Amino acid sequence: MLAIKSARICPTQSAVKLRGGCVATADKILNGVIPLVYAKRWLTFGLLMLATIGLFIAALGLKPDAGYEKQIPLDHPFMQVFKKYEKAFGGANLISIALIQKDRQKDIYNEHFLDKLKKVTDEVFFLPGVDRSRVQSLFTPGVRYVEIVEDGFAGGDVIPRNYSPSPETFNLIRANVGKAGVIGRLVSGDQRGALITAELLEHDPSTGERLDYRKVAQQMEDIRSKFQDAGVDIRIIGFAKVVGDVTDASVEVVGFFVIALVLTLGLLWLFCGSLRLSLLPLSAAITAVIWELGLLKLAGFGLDPFAILVPFLILSIGVSHGVQYINGWGNEVAVNERTPYEASVETFRRLFIPGSVAIITNVIGFATLTFIQIEIVQEMAINAALGMTAVIITNKVMLPIVLTWVKLEDAAKFRERQKLRQDLGDKLWRHVAKFSTPKFALPTLGIALLALAWAIWMYPKLIIGDQQIGVPELRQDSRYNQDSRAIAQNFVIGVDLLKVIAEGKPYGCVNHDTMAVIDRFAWHMQNTEGVLSVISLPTIAKSLNVAVHEGSPDWYVLPRNQGGLAHIIGPVPSSAGLQNPDCSVMPILIFTQDHRAETISRIIAAAEKFNADNKTDGVNFALASGNVGVMAATNAEIKAREIVVIVWVHLTLLIFVWISFRSLAAVVCIIAPLVLCSLLTYGGMATIGIGMKAATLPVAAFGVGIGVDDGIYLWSVLAIYLKQGMPLREAYFQALRHTGKAVVFTSLSLIVAVFTWLFSDLQFQADMGMLLLFMFTTNLFGAVLLLPALAWIMVRQDKTPEPNPEPNVVTAQKS
Repeated sequence: MLAIKSARICPTQSAVKLRGGCVATADKILNGVIPLVYAKRWLTFGLLMLATIGLFIAALGLKPDAGYEKQIPLDHPFMQVFKKYEKAFGGANLISIALIQKDRQKDIYNEHFLDKLKKVTDEVFFLPGVDRSRVQSLFTPGVRYVEIVEDGFAGGDVIPRNYSPSPETFNLIRANVGKAGVIGRLVSGDQRGALITAELLEHDPSTGERLDYRKVAQQMEDIRSKFQDAGVDIRIIGFAKVVGDVTDASVEVVGFFVIALVLTLGLLWLFCGSLRLSLLPLSAAITAVIWELGLLKLAGFGLDPFAILVPFLILSIGVSHGVQYINGWGNEVAVNERTPYEASVETFRRLFIPGSVAIITNVIGFATLTFIQIEIVQEMAINAALGMTAVIITNKVMLPIVLTWVKLEDAAKFRERQKLRQDLGDKLWRHVAKFSTPKFALPTLGIALLALAWAIWMYPKLIIGDQQIGVPELRQDSRYNQDSRAIAQNFVIGVDLLKVIAEGKPYGCVNHDTMAVIDRFAWHMQNTEGVLSVISLPTIAKSLNVAVHEGSPDWYVLPRNQGGLAHIIGPVPSSAGLQNPDCSVMPILIFTQDHRAETISRIIAAAEKFNADNKTDGVNFALASGNVGVMAATNAEIKAREIVVIVWVHLTLLIFVWISFRSLAAVVCIIAPLVLCSLLTYGGMATIGIGMKAATLPVAAFGVGIGVDDGIYLWSVLAIYLKQGMPLREAYFQALRHTGKAVVFTSLSLIVAVFTWLFSDLQFQADMGMLLLFMFTTNLFGAVLLLPALAWIMVRQDKTPEPNPEPNVVTAQKS
């Protein structure tokens, strides 16, 4: 039998002070939990280890799980338009492969180039998940030319179906390309390159399974290696290729993860003075990550490549809580000379409730991310919540049990080292404790107010969306971004497309008023800054009208009668994607110079203004499809929700801090530094050029969650000494002695670990490293320096101190 006895205590963080004394609510909780953890230690630990093994096996089956629609806010009005017309006019999940002559003196009209173009087109046609009806290149049947002949219109495929290489055929193809109007779209402006475009479906049509983007990306890279040679360069872009490049770089992320482990282990060894002890919090944190990944697999999720940094955050939080336990356990052994078992129970008694409150607060705070209606963000929130649940098991149950079995080879020497560290630390803590006095508190509060003013001033400059040209997840000199720039330079259609759907009455394409308003809209958008080119049915119709009238530019107009319109619209097939069969819907294709947030905002605003000003014309310009439409919807969702999410995160923290401490002073001293940290983070993002988007908003929320742990641990000890009647400065000094060094150590170890991310080849990992580096640093200063300064204002101590609590008496009897 194991019996655990404790004398009545009061000054814990959950005790509610009443006139007649204290109601030890924390004791009631602890007296119920402690026997569950310690009474059957071997059984409890054995069951948890079996669960760990099972979850480790499950985690091994975790696969990358990227999806295009996971990045989309499907409930946004833009995306409802996107889904409504996706089957008719295609979606936004495109891939493009460009073949470009390296010799600037050669054009594409030669056997070597056209042979490669044909073979690559065939390869693209059979890529997994490709919608074969939407593959386009000079060799696909849907690419046709139209010309005026004596009897009217004539046309055919740009490249004859009986193609065979010969000088005559090359000249014919050159002429057909000019007639087809594909220069700039499928053929580069200087006719040294040709483009193949295709659309991917979210589910593979041949298997019905969700598309494996990594496999598609690998096959596209195989096409490059197979057909690229000394004469022809191949460039590849598209969401699938981005996913492939990011997934391939995951090996590097694992490398940084290992570096973080090694650095953390070294710092823990230095902190604990014992390799054995230093391995314990690290092992508990790694176990939490195993649980996180295993639970993620059992919940039916995969690991999205854009969420691969979440395990590191779980590791960081696990190490933070583990260090607090090791620090408390070491103090009990060294200072109070308890046995390892007694030290573990006493540390559990003191840290279980504040630590669990901090973790539960994190879980609920992360859950607020589900307000954002983007699947990838919601998955990250679930991922983080599962990880935090695992931290409760590994750090609040498994680690305390293991500490009861730790045997120090030389207890006296360990106590001597701990005493030396404490004496050295006391010199620092005496100086830090001065921040709870007016002389240091007032300047600290003044600096905090100035920082707050700067953050508020910078907040309007924070960009929602991307600030870089190219794919921001990858470095600007990455292969993908080089390919993107090459395609943008050679093809006037650009790589970013916004589709606006003109909705009108049936047979609108033979109604002059309908066609005229669409033509005015196209002209309006063509003259909007940031637009590269615009393609619409009226612009094609006007070009055909010129051709009908012997190329006279005077006829670059729309005929006013139905017959004239029908004559020039007839040659344009619905497969061109510019109208549906009854012409009640006509997309306008707007190719943009880039997808920066300001570019997208400007173009969307111009389209919406025109639509609002021309409602009486009977045509509704429905926004939006294309990858730019998706980005616009995503940016709008983030903009609409980011304030709500951050407010809810802080409000959740505030409520739980109040429940835990029942003190306005505690709420202000813990929450105010977190609010300041969040605002400073926004200001920092605006300064260094990191936009607020689906990848960065969760990290901002996670950073707040990590910061609240420091404040809760510090205040929980500070409150005990304040209730004893100890002066604020001395009480804060004692709090620093007990838990401050663990707070500082954890923050420094995290800062060192994420600093290495700045050297990553992945731009978004480097950005997250910069963001977390800033947040960890500001959280550290907020918890250690701003918290006592605020306490100087908020704390009003009783004139008659409470009696010192009786020490806990922990005994173990085995029978």
